[in-house]
Amino acid sequence: MTPLIPYFPVIEFSVPLPDFMPKDALIFHGFGLCLGIAIIYGATITMNRARRQNLDEKTFVELFFWMVFSTIVGGHVGYGLLYNPTEYLANPALFLDLSSGLASTGGFVTFALIGMWVLKRRKQPFLPFADNTMYGFSFGWFFGRLGCTLNHEHPGTASNFFLARYCRPVEGHTLDLPSWAIQTPYDFRFSHCINEAEAAVTHISQQVSSQFDGVVAVHDMGLYEMLYAAILFTCFKLLDKKPRPHGTFLFIMIFTYAPLRFFMEFFRPLEGNVRYSGLTPAQWGAIGFVIICLSAIAFYRKRLPALMKNPNSDV
Repeated sequence: MTPLIPYFPVIEFSVPLPDFMPKDALIFHGFGLCLGIAIIYGATITMNRARRQNLDEKTFVELFFWMVFSTIVGGHVGYGLLYNPTEYLANPALFLDLSSGLASTGGFVTFALIGMWVLKRRKQPFLPFADNTMYGFSFGWFFGRLGCTLNHEHPGTASNFFLARYCRPVEGHTLDLPSWAIQTPYDFRFSHCINEAEAAVTHISQQVSSQFDGVVAVHDMGLYEMLYAAILFTCFKLLDKKPRPHGTFLFIMIFTYAPLRFFMEFFRPLEGNVRYSGLTPAQWGAIGFVIICLSAIAFYRKRLPALMKNPNSDV
């Protein structure tokens, strides 16, 4: 197979400001814009469905706040503890730099714990709120991972898979963008794409021949999750046309994403990606979520049918 996704520079554009403003221009990043869309429209979709389901809106406002908190703070703390524990524990001040890295596993765990605490404190049923959260989250997840894709995050191993993305400018496989929409200097994060015998490409004009025998395309983990989120939200949208047992969306999300993420992690390069007993933190997280979910189902197996039918049941 031949990779189909072309290389393109990291997207960044500026809007000129009047002379009396302290800055010459307002800078927008592709990742930041996608994240803003994910937060705003994800919350809107979640609240709209909450109204249709007659769920307490104030609880969702609090849950939404904690979801954003968990994604940023919990994700960053998880990144430090799981992926760079030696460095971060030696210098705890790094935990305060929220721009230095995020781990989805840390965000998921943080929000799961805080979310259950919020629902228990407000005496709200778990499964209906979990379903509604997954519904809106899947939409926001799509745009969040779109931002990762535009920002060249999460490169995988070399591949000729048709959904693999070219990681450096290659003749006939490069998407040229207007100069006002391109980050300068150009960002080539896929350093492991460069053949050691070749000079590093530092400018998009330095396109290599399409016959180059080095590594030119890789699995794009952000792109794969973006496609998964699109399928997941479409599935939820179709299922939501008729009443479903409470917990349906939650179980679909856990039992599809966990094995998918476990499998995808094998496409991560060994270099620069920490592993524990041969598995990445995300793989251990996927195993943990499945075990916890199966344990909860086993524990509530006699009450689960009633819990999934009665929204006022207390888990």
